[in-house]
Amino acid sequence: MKKADLVPGRKYLHWRRTVIAGIPRQAERWMRCERITPTGAVFSRDFEPEIKLNDDQIEKELMEGWEK
Repeated sequence: MKKADLVPGRKYLHWRRTVIAGIPRQAERWMRCERITPTGAVFSRDFEPEIKLNDDQIEKELMEGWEK
């Protein structure tokens, strides 16, 4: 997904690779775009702290959400 297509307030599906107990896994979660910054964007998810993604992470890890 391109950073220019992000809309604050909309939810996006975040796919990322992570390692849990030494085993590589692919994780997914829904995140809401809070604001767009010069270096990327800030997202939130339920009661977690804000999540910052840079431009490269946005292009590789985000998919368009179902909520428009």
